[in-house]
Amino acid sequence: MTSVTVGVDPAAPRPDIAFRLHVPDDWLTLDLDPATSDAWVEGVLDARIAEHPQAARHRGHMRRILQGLVEQQRAAGVFLAAVLAAGERPADLVGGNLALTWLELNSPPESIEWLARFFAEDDPQDGENPDLRGVEVVDLPAGPAVRVHTTLLAPIPESTRTQRVAVSQLVLPVPGTAWLATVTVSTPNLALAETFAQLADDIAQSISFPDPDARPTGRIGQLPG
Repeated sequence: MTSVTVGVDPAAPRPDIAFRLHVPDDWLTLDLDPATSDAWVEGVLDARIAEHPQAARHRGHMRRILQGLVEQQRAAGVFLAAVLAAGERPADLVGGNLALTWLELNSPPESIEWLARFFAEDDPQDGENPDLRGVEVVDLPAGPAVRVHTTLLAPIPESTRTQRVAVSQLVLPVPGTAWLATVTVSTPNLALAETFAQLADDIAQSISFPDPDARPTGRIGQLPG
């Protein structure tokens, strides 16, 4: 297993603790740092075109998709993001999306059951049927968490249209703090919803907090895909 340094958005919320998170090695980790993300986009495009020379004619389109995705993640307060990218077409750039976000509550949750009820009763998102939302409590190595499965409508890159996506989310209270770590994995390929849900579980299982006195390092391990 190796680790890589990724650019995170310095404006994104995050607790003053270190963490480890392992993602599949065939996923592309986004650079969300405004100081370096443009250069990262060009590097990704260079590598993709070197692998698929016929994709050169789509460079402008793919650049807009990647830049738009980075901006979308920043606007949502995402700390760490990755996408499952394959193939040569712009439509293949985002086959799946992974996001890690941090949220600080006013105080620690009363209990994990209270947190589960909150997500079960939360207002529906665009195109979501709350009656079909699955919410349950699960045990992770780092502590108890809330797992949420649902589908909703999300924008299609470079389009005014939307598409239905499957979303799997695990919300983990950080022990001894009022912070929540949220791992979200989504895909527009509804036929693979269960596969991506298992992936979300695997990633959440890998979360650990090795040094409570250290700041986040922005380093992630690579989990064989």
